[in-house]
Amino acid sequence: MYKHFNLKDRFMLETLLGQDYELLDIAQVLGRSPSSIGRELFRNSRADGSYEARHAHMKSKHRRQKSKIKYRKIENDLELANRIIERLNPLISPEVIAHDENVSTETIYAWISRSRLDLKTLLPQHGKKRRRYGTKRTLKQGWTRDLRAISERSIGANNRSRVGHFEGDTIRLDGGAILTHTDRKSRFEIAHLMKSEEAGPAHEIIKNDKLLKIAKSITYDRGSTFSLWRYIEKDTTAKVFFALARHPWERGTNENANGRLRRIFPKGTRYADVDQKKLDEIVNLMNNTKRKCLNWRTPKEVFMGNCTSN
Repeated sequence: MYKHFNLKDRFMLETLLGQDYELLDIAQVLGRSPSSIGRELFRNSRADGSYEARHAHMKSKHRRQKSKIKYRKIENDLELANRIIERLNPLISPEVIAHDENVSTETIYAWISRSRLDLKTLLPQHGKKRRRYGTKRTLKQGWTRDLRAISERSIGANNRSRVGHFEGDTIRLDGGAILTHTDRKSRFEIAHLMKSEEAGPAHEIIKNDKLLKIAKSITYDRGSTFSLWRYIEKDTTAKVFFALARHPWERGTNENANGRLRRIFPKGTRYADVDQKKLDEIVNLMNNTKRKCLNWRTPKEVFMGNCTSN
């Protein structure tokens, strides 16, 4: 079975040609027949006879795309295209049209995506992909890889037996945000104004807060605000954990505190109308108000009375 050259093969071919390897030797190294190497050089070299991998790859790709045009069913059948266009409607699935016109649903979608982007608004979901209910999103890459899961937290964090284990998140304002951290045991609250929800400002605030700097652990959601979690760990004593995606109840202590703050700063509150002094006054009231869940002690009493324990 014939195997097409890929970009990696072409880079290897370019390198071997540059080192003056003979055609037979190149064929042996690449595991190809000499005739395959010859065809690749004949078809995809530059006009001056030189061979460059990226140019060869683009040339081959363009030729393959062009070669398929004459086999495309809808592009080559104007009457079929017009019948499909006449029936396209957000209330009519392309699957129905495909059944009646004896083409595949994929063929219709591919034709629209390739040649008639203007028709996307006539598709049921306007061409947007939707996941089947109950299926999972594809695994994210980048900073979300290798996160420390909430299941790895210590017993002291999970059973609220020790202070210093925080949960954190942001409260969005119009033009800014409030960065919040809540101690799991004492419900002691720490809040800072932020001009944006970007990761850089969040990291700066956390590493400069004298209490968060000596925290034992912090549990966040998977928002990009906390994408610099490795730097947070480096600049504080805390280990950073992450709740599962779309599981806000796993950070229920902080979610509850944020709900209380929302009573004062409802959705739509402008960042320009809030200053750190006002925010400190609200948080101070929260930290000095007795709580039933703390056996009628205040968060500050519980936190300060236990913050030196290990």
